[in-house]
Amino acid sequence: MTALAPDSRPLNTSGLESALAALPPVYAAAARQRTVPLSQGAFSVTGPFREPVLLVRLRRPLADQAVVVRCTAGGEHPLPPVVYAPFSGAGTLLPAFLPPTPSGGPGPADEADDTLRITAQVHIVPAPDCHAPIPAEEVLGSALPEDQAAELVEGVLLEGVLARLTYLATMEKQRMIRQAREISACRHVELAFSGALDSLGRDLGVRRLPDEGDGPYRARLTMFTSWRLPTPAGLADALNGPGADGAPNAGLPSRFGISARFRVLEQQNPLALSTRLVAVGAAGAARLTRFHSVLRTLYLLDLDKPVPPLMPAERRQQLEDARQELTTQVSRPAGPPAVSHLAPSLAIALARLVRLMRALGDTDTITLRRTHVEESDPLHELGLGATIDRFSRQRLAAMAEAVHQLAAGTGDMASLARMLVPLPHSKDPVGRWLVEPCGLRTVHALTSSTFFVSGLPMSGLTIDAPATLAPGATAVFQARHSADAASNGLHVLAAEAVRLAEDRFVTKGLGSAPTPLTGDGLDAVLKNVAVRVTVTPPDQVASLVAGDLLAEAGAAFTDEVRKVVVIDQVVAYPFTAAQLTALGSGDALRTAVAARVESLLESGFYSVHGVWDADGNRLLLLAAVCLLPGRPPKYGERPPAEFRWFTTEVPEPSAPGTLPLSLVNSSGGRIGVTAAREGLALMVCLGHARRGLADPYEVRVELPEGTVLDRDQYGYVMNVLENLCPLGIEINTTELRRNHVQFTDDGVEQPFLARDISRTYRRYRRPRTVDTDPGRATKPPGR
Repeated sequence: MTALAPDSRPLNTSGLESALAALPPVYAAAARQRTVPLSQGAFSVTGPFREPVLLVRLRRPLADQAVVVRCTAGGEHPLPPVVYAPFSGAGTLLPAFLPPTPSGGPGPADEADDTLRITAQVHIVPAPDCHAPIPAEEVLGSALPEDQAAELVEGVLLEGVLARLTYLATMEKQRMIRQAREISACRHVELAFSGALDSLGRDLGVRRLPDEGDGPYRARLTMFTSWRLPTPAGLADALNGPGADGAPNAGLPSRFGISARFRVLEQQNPLALSTRLVAVGAAGAARLTRFHSVLRTLYLLDLDKPVPPLMPAERRQQLEDARQELTTQVSRPAGPPAVSHLAPSLAIALARLVRLMRALGDTDTITLRRTHVEESDPLHELGLGATIDRFSRQRLAAMAEAVHQLAAGTGDMASLARMLVPLPHSKDPVGRWLVEPCGLRTVHALTSSTFFVSGLPMSGLTIDAPATLAPGATAVFQARHSADAASNGLHVLAAEAVRLAEDRFVTKGLGSAPTPLTGDGLDAVLKNVAVRVTVTPPDQVASLVAGDLLAEAGAAFTDEVRKVVVIDQVVAYPFTAAQLTALGSGDALRTAVAARVESLLESGFYSVHGVWDADGNRLLLLAAVCLLPGRPPKYGERPPAEFRWFTTEVPEPSAPGTLPLSLVNSSGGRIGVTAAREGLALMVCLGHARRGLADPYEVRVELPEGTVLDRDQYGYVMNVLENLCPLGIEINTTELRRNHVQFTDDGVEQPFLARDISRTYRRYRRPRTVDTDPGRATKPPGR
């Protein structure tokens, strides 16, 4: 129901008042009218009367609603209902009661006290029932309270035959006013109905579905007629409307019965970055030496020399302060290599860390162990990272206790201290809570005595590749997360999944998780399995092969795994023949192993498949955070570990041409590289570590747990998102489609699984085709 603005115009749009005022005085005396308010649910007026008739006048205009006035004469004689159709104008007059003539028997007008009393009940009928000529009894609902009814209608008593004739002459004008208001209102989707909605839908290219009512059709058209910008605020307003987080949905989906509010997640999964310099041929080696010389002279900060004066004074002072802080407060080994050059941004962040530690009362030695080096080292060769001696447990605990006192003060260090959230040594042995707020985005352990820091997001990612190549040679480059000692040589996501799997097995009653095989030990086992091409799984595990839980050609599958998957992204959970016997046989064994596979997938692994190790007489469940070769992906979900590779020449060539390195493939943890010509190349690897947040240039749309959408609601939401999707931005609905869609009528929530589940909804607007036939007759221009 659409609310209209108050109308301050007088209630004379019916034309009756103007017609009566135009009568000559001699006739005007025979045509009288008086207004009778609705008081306490009745129209009451005292006589005497002469040829009276009681009309009911509408006091405010109507939109998509009808008003029904049910009158009773004398308290016992029901009268025909007075029905104001939708879009009736204010001042509309309709007859309610005509007293019978004396020959017709007694009536209210013939009472001794000459009092006319008509009781009235006022009902409002909303759309779509309001468009019926006479609304049915069951749609009327309860009557309005007396005060609200009095604000909506009032009575008009006409006396005299001439007044009756004048009223009859003006009734057509009232119908014309109502029809004109309806035609004007039906240009708007909120007020249009029936054929008017179909006309708007044809203009928008959105047809009415078979047996579709006005309400759902109007809701589908609204998303195309409303002016909305594809911005974060516009998307949130369209999905949720106004209101707090816990309020019911007030956006477009509420028109389809969706009451839960959507979560629009824009926080991104951090990317990991790694670089590697590769010299191709003798010319590449010479350029590498020249590159390090230029890098140290022009781009890196030399801690042993004053900052050059040829830069803005403010910037020079900032770098000089950082240099003084690092040279006076930080210990550096004599070398070689010399610990003297590092990126200016890294120096500023390290100086901030030193000042914070001193402000927290720390007086122990801070040792800067390694910065820029000229030898092959992907962590330090560009001067973007530094290695520092680790802080002891007692040292971190003392600084944690001093945080509260420092945060209570004023100044830069006090502001920084208010950002610190100390963690116990068991959860954060390196002290990330202390280091990261200083502007160092990468903090991880290298060895038991050192840790690595950088202002760039590296997350322990390094490029495992040769530092030099001969022209025409080929090599395999790998993305490894082995730099972070906390991951025990595993990819950071694989290490997290292993820890979660231990708890998941116990929680689901599966016993203790087997100790996984990792790293070089796993690689040796897989190598041995890959060469045994004649080995087939025993009959004991035939049900696992039939259930696609175990590779029948284990040697071929393992060989593909070793060729495609980097060893730090995969672990193997061994189950001996005795353990499998304890789990059962046939279907029971398949069910038990499937439960363990499901637990591994829920722990964070993306792909799990089994191979048979004949030498160990055991089943190996290979669990990877990437896609195992030949295995189906998770529906609607990208692998949590993905990599993108890029290469360029150093220095950047002045004109496009062949680069020193040519990439056979640019994605995956392992790529092939060919040395095309001599020169110095820079390899860059970007690694995704997805933990349920959005990717760059992506937003995720989610719903609260327990919310279920049916087929029509799901299709409506997907059309809203498709209509508001900005250019260059992807809207990820994986969580929505996996956990909140129900396509069956049994009331049981089911995951929505299909080959292309993002396209299993009806698109409301179909693309229009343009006739390009040159022979088609067209209207001449200008006519």
